[in-house]
Amino acid sequence: MEASLLGDVVIPDGIGRSGQSCADEAIRIPGSIQRHGFLLLLDDLDERVVGASKNTEEFLEVPLALILGALLQTVLEREILGALNALIRSSNDTGLLTYLGSFQMRGRFFSVVAHRVNGERILEFEVTDRLVNPEMTNQVFTNFVSKLSNLRSETELCQAITAQIKDLTGFSRVLLYRFDEAGHGTVLCEQNDGTLPSYLDLRFPSSDIPQQARDLYLLNTVRIIPDASYVPSPLHRLGTRPIGPLDLSISILRSVSPVHLEYMRNMGTMSSMSVSIICEGKLWGLISGHHREPHMVPYLIRSACDLLTRLVATQLTSLSTSARLHQMVHFHAVQRRILAQMAGESNYLAAMADQMADLIQIANAEGAALVVDGQIRVFGITPAHHDLKKLAEWMDSKPELEVFESRYLGSRIDWASEFSEVASGLLAIRISHVRQSYLMWFRPEVVRTVRWAGEPGKIQDKNQKLNPRKSFEIWSELVRGRSKPWTQVEVESATEFRGAIMTISLKRAEEAVQLGEARFLQLTNALPHPVWTADDDGRLTYVNQKWIEQGFGSQGRWYEQERLTAEDQHRSGKLWTVAVTEGIPFELEVRFHPPSDDADRWNLVRAIPYLRSDGTRAGWAGTCIDLTDRRQREAALRMTEKLALTGRMTSVVAHEINNPLEAIINLLYLLNDRVKEDETARGYIESAESELQRISGITKQTLRWSKESVQKPQSRTAGYLFKDTLQLFAGKIRNRGVNILMEGGEEVFVYGALGQISQAMANLISNAIQAVAEGGQIGLSAREDEGMTEIKVRDNGHGMNDEALRHLFEPFYSTKGDLGNGLGLYISHEIVERHGGSLIVKSQVGVGTEIRVRLPKPPRTVPAD
Repeated sequence: MEASLLGDVVIPDGIGRSGQSCADEAIRIPGSIQRHGFLLLLDDLDERVVGASKNTEEFLEVPLALILGALLQTVLEREILGALNALIRSSNDTGLLTYLGSFQMRGRFFSVVAHRVNGERILEFEVTDRLVNPEMTNQVFTNFVSKLSNLRSETELCQAITAQIKDLTGFSRVLLYRFDEAGHGTVLCEQNDGTLPSYLDLRFPSSDIPQQARDLYLLNTVRIIPDASYVPSPLHRLGTRPIGPLDLSISILRSVSPVHLEYMRNMGTMSSMSVSIICEGKLWGLISGHHREPHMVPYLIRSACDLLTRLVATQLTSLSTSARLHQMVHFHAVQRRILAQMAGESNYLAAMADQMADLIQIANAEGAALVVDGQIRVFGITPAHHDLKKLAEWMDSKPELEVFESRYLGSRIDWASEFSEVASGLLAIRISHVRQSYLMWFRPEVVRTVRWAGEPGKIQDKNQKLNPRKSFEIWSELVRGRSKPWTQVEVESATEFRGAIMTISLKRAEEAVQLGEARFLQLTNALPHPVWTADDDGRLTYVNQKWIEQGFGSQGRWYEQERLTAEDQHRSGKLWTVAVTEGIPFELEVRFHPPSDDADRWNLVRAIPYLRSDGTRAGWAGTCIDLTDRRQREAALRMTEKLALTGRMTSVVAHEINNPLEAIINLLYLLNDRVKEDETARGYIESAESELQRISGITKQTLRWSKESVQKPQSRTAGYLFKDTLQLFAGKIRNRGVNILMEGGEEVFVYGALGQISQAMANLISNAIQAVAEGGQIGLSAREDEGMTEIKVRDNGHGMNDEALRHLFEPFYSTKGDLGNGLGLYISHEIVERHGGSLIVKSQVGVGTEIRVRLPKPPRTVPAD
């Protein structure tokens, strides 16, 4: 609903005829027009009249019934038809409001305009009391344009256009008022001949003009009401059909709200006109003319006023743009100075805190505060520290706020009214989403008295059907708790500065991440162990160089790597699922196949979860520690302890056996004298003595090894060693039918601790005897080769596989099951190595075994024994 002395505006709390609010009244489709002209609605072919205003019959002096349905050429003059046809044929027929010209008809002059609504053409005929000389309007334009170049301020422009429009229209009072950011209007300029009261500096509430009226001001920029006492003329359509909701938004004759008409009559203002001031597509303000008596302004004069106002709007936009640009240049210069200092420091927040005097200029504030993790730096007029901490906590509670702006902080935060005198206005930016970091600018309270044109919030009697404001008596209001408003440029400056800070923060974060990654890579690649990271599914996300060198891949699940044994892949997968489900560390000993053909290596795999800042699991970090050497050392230690114990037990056993052996030999000697005549008994005694001698020899050798006695090196022929050793096994050789082949080299000398060497030979020959089948062969030979003496023991027994060869010299490892203790070859290998020689074994399953003992040759100075 429209109702205000300033134009098509709505009086606060106004109620329409049906009781509906002004904001809901259909002001675009009133269904009627004002009476200072008439309206025709044409058919699709622009040939017939299908609709008209009721007062058409008064102007054309023809009954409406004869006008509706009539051919247009029978209703209008030839000159008007010619202008309309020219419009239809031209490219300018776009449907917008088009001025056809001024024509005389039925003894009157009419200004005729045409436009389209929903495809239907409307012709409007407005009575004009005088013709306008084009030279006059050209002169006005020329003079005003030349004056514009000398106007340097907003005030000068507003005063100039107000005076010009009063001069052109002849209204008694012409007002120019501007809308602020809240929509309230303030009268900035006034031209008044004294007939009507002055409204200069009065303020009108935003509720006077609902949004639909503001939208209409943007669409139809000029509005005139020549006579507030007119009776609306309804619209009719051909036949019994109503005219329907015909949109008259851009109509020059559109009827206005009855509330507005009553309002005008109450105020003694019988005519008015308004011109919209539109800057950058927004309603900047209005120019409104008023008169005590009915007053008509020709269409061309109104159009001239509209054009002049558009020129002024362009200048106002230019001034505003220039001021904004100047302010932006200043803000950018301040920002560059601050940012340059921040960019050069490692702690950019500390560098910013050192420039508080410059920070205050970024938003033209009276005070500024920087809050970082409870630490506060201030400059200028600001609230107390405890209030600043409360403001920071309030911002913390609204994480969606990145930029906050208010000139009336008490309306947003109740307790902010406690410090409104120093900080009614707040402009704040969030400079970190991780830390409590805010930059705040403050403006103090501006106490002022606002003169309203009537009490803005006053509610009239709701039972009244018509409710215009009864008077414009000045109502004063003391406004407190508000600061000077933050301009768009100031808010944009703060926003841009925030963006620059966030860019620096992001760059520093990227640098920190890159540095962290470099450190992580350097650290993990410097470690002697494979290091990897994986997701909850076990899929690798990172591996170090050591992992690659071990022959593992960088893709897939870590526990499905080919070099992990199949059994351990299954065990690792099951335990990994448990660790992920329960969120506990993973730890398991597994076997890896090395890149070479060496034996599997044992590794301890450990993985622990690492978390994000919010406590959620981000992944797993794992290491692989090779346990093989440690296991071997532990096994060697256990073996040494076992050997030491075995040596002690062997020494005891050998010592205890030796005494009864000597007694048995003495008894056999005595028994031999008593059975000299019994050849059979003597044969048995000789066999017993032979076996006892063998047992005695073995016992003596065992004692030598267990005590690790140091014997004096001697030199003997290989043949002597062979004969001496074979005597120990004469009975076993004879019983199994083993063929001993002397294959040469009996004269070759062997040098060393002969007792130990004989023990080694006894072990080798004993193994050969056990390896061959009955009737098998054992070959013994010796030779000199490259400064070494080589003794070879060969058999055609069952041979050994690769697994047996790999563990051949390990103590307590035996292929004989319960028949062997696994110490023979271990002791022999140790004796040979102690002499500086080597023991070489070649064996093939089903073929036999060949063992070569290589010992250093005796020095030339050592005589043969």
